[in-house]
Amino acid sequence: MPTVGKRPGHLLLGAACLGLALSSGPLTPILLVGASGIAPLAAARRPRLALLAAVALFAGWGAGQARLAAIDGPGRALGPRDRIVGSAWVLSAPKAGPFGSSAELRLTSGPARGARLLARFPRYRKLPPSVGVGSELRVAGAARRPRPVRAGAFDFHAYLRRKGVAGELAVTAARPTGRRRGGLTGAIDTGRRRAERAIATGLPWPRATLARAMVLGQDAAIDPAVVDDFRASGLAHVLAVSGQNVMLLVALSLPLLAAAGLSPGARLVVAIALIALYVPLAGAGPSLQRAGVMGAASLAALGLARPASRWYVLLLAACATLLLNPRACGDPGWQLSFAAVGGILTLAPPLSEGPLRGLPRLVSDGVAITVAATLATAPLVAHHFGTVSLAGLPANVLALPLVAPIMWLGMLRATLGQVLPPPGGSSALGVGAVAELVNRALGAALGPLTGALGTLAGAFSDVPGGQLRLPASSPALVAAAYAVLGLAAFSATRLAGRLEAPLTVAAARWRRGPPVGRVAVICVCAGVLALAFARLTAPPGVPGALTISFLDVGQGDATLIQHPDGSAVLFDGGPPEGRAARLLRRVGVRRLSAVVMTHASRDHHGGLLEVLERFPVGVLVDGGDGTNDRSFRRAVAAAKARGARRIPGLAPLTLKAGALTVRLLSPRRRPAGPPPEDPNPRAVVAVVSSEGFDLLLSADAESPTLSGLHLPDVDAMKVPHHGSADPGLPQVLERLRPEVASVPVGSNTYGHPTRSTLAALRSAGASVHRTDHEGTVRLTVRDGAIQVNGGRARPVGREP
Repeated sequence: MPTVGKRPGHLLLGAACLGLALSSGPLTPILLVGASGIAPLAAARRPRLALLAAVALFAGWGAGQARLAAIDGPGRALGPRDRIVGSAWVLSAPKAGPFGSSAELRLTSGPARGARLLARFPRYRKLPPSVGVGSELRVAGAARRPRPVRAGAFDFHAYLRRKGVAGELAVTAARPTGRRRGGLTGAIDTGRRRAERAIATGLPWPRATLARAMVLGQDAAIDPAVVDDFRASGLAHVLAVSGQNVMLLVALSLPLLAAAGLSPGARLVVAIALIALYVPLAGAGPSLQRAGVMGAASLAALGLARPASRWYVLLLAACATLLLNPRACGDPGWQLSFAAVGGILTLAPPLSEGPLRGLPRLVSDGVAITVAATLATAPLVAHHFGTVSLAGLPANVLALPLVAPIMWLGMLRATLGQVLPPPGGSSALGVGAVAELVNRALGAALGPLTGALGTLAGAFSDVPGGQLRLPASSPALVAAAYAVLGLAAFSATRLAGRLEAPLTVAAARWRRGPPVGRVAVICVCAGVLALAFARLTAPPGVPGALTISFLDVGQGDATLIQHPDGSAVLFDGGPPEGRAARLLRRVGVRRLSAVVMTHASRDHHGGLLEVLERFPVGVLVDGGDGTNDRSFRRAVAAAKARGARRIPGLAPLTLKAGALTVRLLSPRRRPAGPPPEDPNPRAVVAVVSSEGFDLLLSADAESPTLSGLHLPDVDAMKVPHHGSADPGLPQVLERLRPEVASVPVGSNTYGHPTRSTLAALRSAGASVHRTDHEGTVRLTVRDGAIQVNGGRARPVGREP
């Protein structure tokens, strides 16, 4: 970075940025920072610069205070539990969740007019599909008080404040008025809707949502499983519009504008206008704001023949984004965005011109930028998320040839969308008809590319050891990590200087070698890397002993039983966000002999749709009991469509799956009529047996159901209903006498598992294990003994 003496503008901009960043706090820290930072300048006989830096620091602090007052002002009129009735504009696409949907609103009437709120719509208050960004709603509800935050827990209220959202609104009534925003924002809303429609045209839904997220930042509709794959593989940044989008937009537009015959000055003006249009069109997130300012400033400097310092432009972008929202600096996305750019400016040039010099320029620059951004953001990723993706670096390198074409094709489709005829409109020969034909051709290329990127993310998300747990909980640890990285970069630079001569000789010899030989070496290296990757990503084989896995799917149930003969039976699949299908792949499951859907409950059957779509299944035991739950019925239909044999989950029933025997003890057939309101008591209760080992699985059926059954003495059991309070459990345990009891439970507000249930299990002599504490609880049965999570072996069976 340029020195202060040569570039005083950098110092002044940095001081203003610091003042803006500290403006959300009291004045004392700004005084301390000012004194500690400006004193060295005064000592260095730069009093004028010291005075200007102090003025910039306090000006930034004052501007930030004024901006925060403007942001928070409308929300101050709201008190906890205040009744709100009025009109509001929808600011974000409604996002579905397990208990309803949510969307950001801006109130346009009432005492809190202008306040932004996160509206929570219950499941029974669904919004029409026509409601989107820019729609007007008449809403009624109550302001929600922020919940107390435990030490170290995620502060959701602080997250909302960083986004300029005053609080939450529990909606009790909502009605679209049919009106939409007008003016410039309304025109942008219209353009966004047309772009979304054009990008998605002709693509399967998963690929359409992926393309819209990459180009327009519309990620609300992406399957959570896909988002999880991209996050685990280190490719999550691809789903968020950022500087990469602006760079690719400029790279696409400048050649096209030149081909249209525009002069260099006109090209730059149009490119800046495109950036100004694209930023709000794609949501105007903090990273995109930064990229927009940097891109526009760089183009303006180029047009004025005054090449701007890259660090100066970065500081200018920081000032602009903090002036819009001074709290943005606390957002992980803002921090990661600027850390990535700083790493690229610092590390990418020496990497590209050093160890990667022998590669083609496009390849060396792409790899250098990827490596630099990954290294520069790693400490912050560890600080905010507790893990670092080791698979991210190779995944990003392999994604390089996919991301740019997807972006360009998507941007072209979004542009064509502005002239496409509306759905059901006329397609007579003309501009609209030609645009429609071109859009279809672009979609034919875009579909396979997005599919390949999704496959790549899925493959790297399952790499064993791809996620390194590395929590950096304190800022001091983050600073220490950056100090280590800086020292390593300095040492590498010194070493590269010493090796420059021999590396230059080696590169010259490589270039003088016969082309056939160079191609052969590259092919051999690529083959070795491909074999290593295949070996690394290959799932484990069939276990060598009977293995029972109580899968860690969060607050839900999913139990996998595997036998060395290759048979595998799955009871339930947890909630969708539990990703049971991924957990099955990680333990080497390729086919399921049977899947038992114990009852209709989201935390039991929600994750089975993905399982049934991705794995061949022999038999499906349907414990729906006549349920009308659409997601349950959709999972059953998916299994039947893939050839699974459906069997009603009614006792008595005995199934054989290789050396595994599954005996259903409950429920019995009931009289004809609608399904019961509470499905738990009639959930499937079964005993799985193999070679003298017995396991009781009772889903959410508790002692009122279990006490009436003929229960055998078992070696292990899954505790019913996540360990909820069950007064009759001690009597049931006296009959079961389990050696091991597993409680499948995640973070919850129900108090699961209760103290009384845990006490009853320990009094019965069972070894208690919980998935919220231990992750997946794995039992291995070998030579007449049970081993839990690799611990001490216990003998199967118990003396009477």
